Amino acid sequence: MKTNIKSIPLSKKFFPGLLPLVGQKQYELVLARYSDLYLKCDMPENAMLKHHLVQGILPGLAYYQLLREEGKSQEAALEKIDQIFEAVFEDHMKEFQRLGRLPFVYTLLRAVIKTAMREYPAEGWEMIWQQVDGNAIRFRMNTCFYYNTLSAYGAPELTAAYCRVDDLIYGNMSSQVLWQRTQTIARGAEYCDFCFANARKAAK
Repeated sequence: MKTNIKSIPLSKKFFPGLLPLVGQKQYELVLARYSDLYLKCDMPENAMLKHHLVQGILPGLAYYQLLREEGKSQEAALEKIDQIFEAVFEDHMKEFQRLGRLPFVYTLLRAVIKTAMREYPAEGWEMIWQQVDGNAIRFRMNTCFYYNTLSAYGAPELTAAYCRVDDLIYGNMSSQVLWQRTQTIARGAEYCDFCFANARKAAK
């Protein structure tokens, strides 16, 4: 029995953003590959891990696999992925920039950060909080669901493209918040470090 593709959940950002960038033909190829990956994926019970697979990991992997199968080198395929991700997530970056114009954005970030990070459950990320105060918000992740999943698919190198999206979003969010990440697992480190520093305190 042929699976109805309409019954498969799709990323609300990736696929609508991808279509105008690659055209109908390649879009349909990516969609078909994503659907195949989704149907064969051993979906976790955790709803947030499913969310990350559907909204980010599997769509990006589908496109990356096709680029490699078309004959693109790893370097060229990753460069194309970076270009696509930057365009697809442009609206998300702008949302954070609008938020960043609030005069109390660091205070707001400090208040909501631990609630927001519930989107990264312990089943996928081993997270250690190090500092949440008026000077900085710091935590590290000793494991990464994206890296582990993409490694299982033979594409650990793709993980760094998702790290780059973080850099684009948070690095350009606000002059009041300094994004000070220095390393990630995807880029060869033992853990990922995250730091949102209060720019007003850092300037003193």
